[in-house]
Amino acid sequence: MTEKKYFVKGSDKPVVKIYETFNGDLYFFIDKEMCYARLYSMPQFAEWGINSIKYLTEAYGRMKIWEVKPENWDNINSYEDGLLKIEEV
Repeated sequence: MTEKKYFVKGSDKPVVKIYETFNGDLYFFIDKEMCYARLYSMPQFAEWGINSIKYLTEAYGRMKIWEVKPENWDNINSYEDGLLKIEEV
């Protein structure tokens, strides 16, 4: 059985967690704090930065942000073609 690793375009570090908000914003964490934020309403301004799920939960509200299960990560490219690069190892 092959395992998949996911990389945000332009990054060589694999994604470890993805969070989605009620309005379609996506946060791709590559470690505990570093993430790539892609806001649904402003995808052209996507950027890397320091963030935490604690802060995001406080900002959005506990019921308005959730972790995307890894088995659903293949669907992320439906937001933007090529947003995630997938490697099978």
